[in-house]
Amino acid sequence: MQRLGGEKNVRVTVLMENCTPSSRLAARHGLSLWLELADGRRVLFDMGPDDAFLANARALGVDVTMADLAVLSHGHYDHGGGLRAFLDACGKAGRDVPVHVREHAFEEHVSGTPERHHAIGLDPALATDPHVVMVGERCEVGDGLTLFSTARRDHPAARSNRRLMERRDGALAPDRFLHEQSLLIVESDRRYLVSGCSHGGILNIMDAAEELASGPLDAVVAGFHLMDPSGGTVEDPELTRALAAELAARPTRYLTFHCTGTDAFALLRDTLRERVGYLHVGSRVKL
Repeated sequence: MQRLGGEKNVRVTVLMENCTPSSRLAARHGLSLWLELADGRRVLFDMGPDDAFLANARALGVDVTMADLAVLSHGHYDHGGGLRAFLDACGKAGRDVPVHVREHAFEEHVSGTPERHHAIGLDPALATDPHVVMVGERCEVGDGLTLFSTARRDHPAARSNRRLMERRDGALAPDRFLHEQSLLIVESDRRYLVSGCSHGGILNIMDAAEELASGPLDAVVAGFHLMDPSGGTVEDPELTRALAAELAARPTRYLTFHCTGTDAFALLRDTLRERVGYLHVGSRVKL
């Protein structure tokens, strides 16, 4: 793939996440990131569960309607519930911003059991919006920018996935996460991965990204899905420590948030030390 040029770093601003230390910013269970690339391009990655990310963006001096493109990581409301608000804001500003969405993202997704569950999907009416661009397993969305999905499962995914289901052949079945995608950014000699919840398993997604980038990742900005808020559970500590050991074996810096959870983050930090950080609403970092 082509690489971005320039000496500047990619900058990440968190517009929505589960918590914030600031009284002027709203926190929600969800995610929205503002990415500023080395060459000046801007990417909105996810839109949180509602329109609150827009108010946070304004408070942080970010005009999301100036994005060159937007990405929806997967078809769950906590990442795409604010899609309509974003489309409306762009319309009022006279901006045509493409929103890249994985095929299957607007299909039915629920959390719970087949007998007792609640909807966690997106508004299907938005699937036909002219600014929504459906993409497949791999899509180049600009120089140095690749959206990709992976079905590889060499490493286990988080057990909290077990409560997540999709409608398939008229019945609820375990979610295969065909609606999930991640963003690979390659600039100069540096490689970055941005992922929403990493339902397919962060190590599997990293393997796929490293294969696409032809080398190890310098930084990963991602949720690791080590907690299940609707089920009230967190990943087994020993499995989290095993994940930390695998992450530590790679020459990568990690920034996480949202579905990783602070309990799991504490365990990850025991192993990864300064190589892992937790981002909250209002965080601004350079990769």
